[in-house]
Amino acid sequence: MQHLTFISILLAFLSLVHSATSMPMQRATYNNPIVAGVAADPWIIKHGDDYYLTFTTGTDVQLRKSSNLAEINVKPTTVYTPPKGGNLSAVWAPELHYIGGKWYIYVAMVEGSDANNHHMYVLEGKSQEPLDGFDFVGEVGTPDNNWAIDGTIFQYTNGDLYFIWSGWANTTDKLWQSLYIAKMDSPTKITSERVLLHQPIPKWQQTVDGGAVRGINEGPEILVHNNRTFLIYSVAASWTEDYSLAMMGIDGGKDPRTSHPPAVSRLDSRIRTVDASNWWTLDSRPVFSKSKAAFGPGHASFTYDHDGTPYIVYHAMANATAGWNGRTIRAQSFGWNKDGSPAFSSPVGLTTELKLPA
Repeated sequence: MQHLTFISILLAFLSLVHSATSMPMQRATYNNPIVAGVAADPWIIKHGDDYYLTFTTGTDVQLRKSSNLAEINVKPTTVYTPPKGGNLSAVWAPELHYIGGKWYIYVAMVEGSDANNHHMYVLEGKSQEPLDGFDFVGEVGTPDNNWAIDGTIFQYTNGDLYFIWSGWANTTDKLWQSLYIAKMDSPTKITSERVLLHQPIPKWQQTVDGGAVRGINEGPEILVHNNRTFLIYSVAASWTEDYSLAMMGIDGGKDPRTSHPPAVSRLDSRIRTVDASNWWTLDSRPVFSKSKAAFGPGHASFTYDHDGTPYIVYHAMANATAGWNGRTIRAQSFGWNKDGSPAFSSPVGLTTELKLPA
């Protein structure tokens, strides 16, 4: 009798195992935002099997680490804080990069108490683990010493390092943010003059604010696919529903800095501009913009899940008029067009369930 009971239990167990293994696996889902609370200007990077996320806090640089890019709402680690009583504050849009076997963070900070003194700075990691903290290195700038934010670094196909950021032509034209590029000798030093890369001349890249027209190009990020180099950047005012992403690019290994004298009167005559034949631009429309459920999507970064699916990580608002205090950090997958360019879908709302990244 006991023998029969044992056999019955064993058969029941094997039946359950068979049923479980024969059923298709159901992937878990997630909803945006991927980080709780108000947050903006996300930067995410995959290194090995882990993801590191940082974004603007205003006071310091924090990192979050997770094995899944959509499950990164974990306790942050503060890796850098400007010294108390020092001359640096207003910490904006940090980016974490791994270059030449070392970790670096590029971040905008204000020198003194005047917001007109925003410049780009670089920090160097203390170890191979970014959570171990960073040391202050110094300013990353060009001889003109103009206002600068949202700097990013990238290594081009020729192996050279370049820095791209958002800045003013001069201190008298503060309503006009353009993109600039400069060559770097090392991850901590720019050794050339800046070259104008793009201006917010298209009307959809401008915002009427208090009766004045603001032209804004900011948050530049490099995305490489199929040997093509794309520059995805944010346009219009970040506190409005019309904040969105634009795109330009360079192909065939052409020199990203080849320049010629400026042709637009709004510019300072000393600023040189890139050769239009080297960079192509898509100035007719945004490539990622508001939907019925998400407004003001922008300041994006890009990564891949463990299966190689590309993801865009960005901030957006659930309410069209919420402004800066309504921004949250979201993530969703995207695909590629036949020409190798990114094919972004519309930003989804907070109630949309998405498949959890691999």
